Amino acid sequence: NFDLFSRVWCVAELVEAHRAKIRQNVCLLSKSALDANTGDLGLYLKLATISVANCRASRSEDRDRIVSRIEALWGIPEFDAQLQATIFGPRGLLGKELLGFDVIYAAARVALRVQVMGETLSLASA
Repeated sequence: NFDLFSRVWCVAELVEAHRAKIRQNVCLLSKSALDANTGDLGLYLKLATISVANCRASRSEDRDRIVSRIEALWGIPEFDAQLQATIFGPRGLLGKELLGFDVIYAAARVALRVQVMGETLSLASA
């Protein structure tokens, strides 16, 4: 169920390592959850729509501190776009595992986040 991606500290570390070009690997007990032939896109949709704004932490003050720092440094839309690249991109954790899934949907999702980021930056500079 990939709970790792629902934890704010974990996604922050994954994105930072990806940005620093630190090699990362995922070890799966079974590829059945990622099998395109099962017809269940629930896990894929969960990963494709994940946002750091919805991630959890054991302590709410830790979550708030981490999200506030992400928002100040990059903004939520930019961070979420980086998170999508970390998961699905060519160097991403699952990029090669999800070739049978709707890659266009993931690309559209990332493009939407980039567009929102651009609009946010335009408003901030105005």
